[in-house]
Amino acid sequence: MKAPLRRSEGGVAADGDTNVVGALNKEPSTIKSLNMFSHEVHPDHPPGYHTSRWLRKLRSYPDHLRWKGSVWPTVLPIVLLIAAYTYVIAALYLDYGYKNIALSNSVVPALSVVLGLLLAFRANTSYARYYEGRQLWQDLASNVRNLSRLIWCSIPERTQNDHLEKMRCMKLLLAFAVSTKHHLRKEYGCDYFDLDYLLPPNWVPAAADDMEQYGTQGNTAVNSPGSEHQQGPLEPATGDDPNDLANKKDRYASVRRRFVCDEDLPDEGNADMSLPLEILFRMSLYTQQAKDAGKIDGMFSGVIISHLNSLNDCLAGLERIVSTPIPAVYHIHLKQSLALYLLAIPFTLVAELKWWVVPIIVLASFTLHGIDAIGAQIENPFGYNDNDLPLNQFCDSLRKEIEFIVYFLPCETENALMTGN
Repeated sequence: MKAPLRRSEGGVAADGDTNVVGALNKEPSTIKSLNMFSHEVHPDHPPGYHTSRWLRKLRSYPDHLRWKGSVWPTVLPIVLLIAAYTYVIAALYLDYGYKNIALSNSVVPALSVVLGLLLAFRANTSYARYYEGRQLWQDLASNVRNLSRLIWCSIPERTQNDHLEKMRCMKLLLAFAVSTKHHLRKEYGCDYFDLDYLLPPNWVPAAADDMEQYGTQGNTAVNSPGSEHQQGPLEPATGDDPNDLANKKDRYASVRRRFVCDEDLPDEGNADMSLPLEILFRMSLYTQQAKDAGKIDGMFSGVIISHLNSLNDCLAGLERIVSTPIPAVYHIHLKQSLALYLLAIPFTLVAELKWWVVPIIVLASFTLHGIDAIGAQIENPFGYNDNDLPLNQFCDSLRKEIEFIVYFLPCETENALMTGN
């Protein structure tokens, strides 16, 4: 296991992986690059590395033969059912002589156009939600990067406690992205391996009560090849336990108000807040604390607050996508229309196509149900499906960027260009 990196004077890694620093200090001509088509054996690559990589690329290249990530697992049962139904219709017409079951083909074109419009609207609406989710997450990542740069470079460290508070705020920036990921997946609580270490010690957020309420267990939540995703049970609570409400009051009893009056809201013990939103409040308090201490002026404080407001807007937009699905009446009508169309069309084609009606209907069923399945998969792009957004990879990229800032970039403005990696 590699030794952990830590920040030293000048922004250079100390007691860590010296190979990375040494490679960066080499001349460009001495750094040997490996061509992607070369079969030269790298010392860190096991035997057969390039052959296995070529085989992996070959297996994943032809998309028309891929099973993983396709709609086949979803539509295969209904396609087989339609195929058996069509076979029965063809057998009745061809083998048993029920010629009167054949219908006219004059109505099919009109129904095909209407059904095509319904499916097109379904797919376009779902992809719009998918694209909007990706755009909102990119805005979230951009604001996290801007805030990490502003906080690290512009808030001075006068004491060791100042450095500690800045480090906690940097970790909270990453915690906001990670907690947003879990929040969108309805994984309540903060007991996750990629989240709990980012929260300040002795701070029990409101999400901890969500974890107890919904029974969420720890989740590895690693979106990488070969990883298993085990989601904890998310059964909703049946009611509020008075003992839990009392414990919740005691938990936050340390937060005292300077002034109280008769107009204060009653403390019912069931107040709650999502973890990403609570993190935003904590970072706002840190900004106000730095302003009151004279570390930053009002203009710079306003810049940070504007980025925090943008993070709040991104969170609200992502929540809107999750909590506002396509209306159920549209789903129901589309499913019913699709089923009736595929049940009726064999009667109009059996006289002309004979036994070929079975593969033709199978092809039509796969195509139509596949479009509907695509819309269902990308409608909510924040889960664990193969076609969902890789939120774990996005969060891991932010983690690497923030770790690089902390480990390698100086936070002092004096001689900033004279120090490097």
